[in-house]
This record gives sequence, C-alpha cells and structure tokens, in this order.
Amino acid sequence: LEMTSEERPRAESSWDKFVRKSTDQPLVPIGSLITLGFLTSGLKSFVDGKAMRSQQMMRGRVLAQGVTVVAILGYAAANGFKQEKKILTTAERDAAVLAPGRK
Repeated sequence: LEMTSEERPRAESSWDKFVRKSTDQPLVPIGSLITLGFLTSGLKSFVDGKAMRSQQMMRGRVLAQGVTVVAILGYAAANGFKQEKKILTTAERDAAVLAPGRK
C-alpha cells in the first residue's frame, strides 16, 4: 500500500524547527542575540581604538555566553527529567504490548 501525499507525515523544515525550538526554549536565542550584540560592539570598539570599552564588551560577551550555556543545560536537564518519567517498567511495557488499549 502506498500513502498519498496527504497521508504521509510532513517533514519539519529547518525554519519550522527553529521557530518551534525558539518557542520552547526562548532564553537560548535571546542569550545568543545578546552575546552577538556584545561581540559586535566589542569588535567595533577595538577597531575604533577604544581598548577599555572593547575589553568591557568582551567581558560582557563572556558573561552572556555563560548565561546562554547555563540556559541550554537547564533546558536539556528539564527535558531529560520529562523523558525520564515516561520510562515504563518491564511489567508495564509487557502489559501494554499484551493488552493494547487497556490501562
């Protein structure tokens, strides 16, 4: 049996995945944009010869990057805990296989 195009599951595009992940984990893209802002400002200050300002922006970039990494790890841990709860015991799995539809 072949599936029609309406019956086939649609593959998620890169943009759809980006939007879904950004909605699920909003601190990651926000932190990334803040990091990019500090980096851009720091590089511009460096080019303009403002060494002190450049150094401050690079320190801000490191801090923003650290906060973003912590956010990523926090989301990963939270998702891991959610998935851990879904693990069935052997008896529960056997019962589900032997008697589908019953709880």
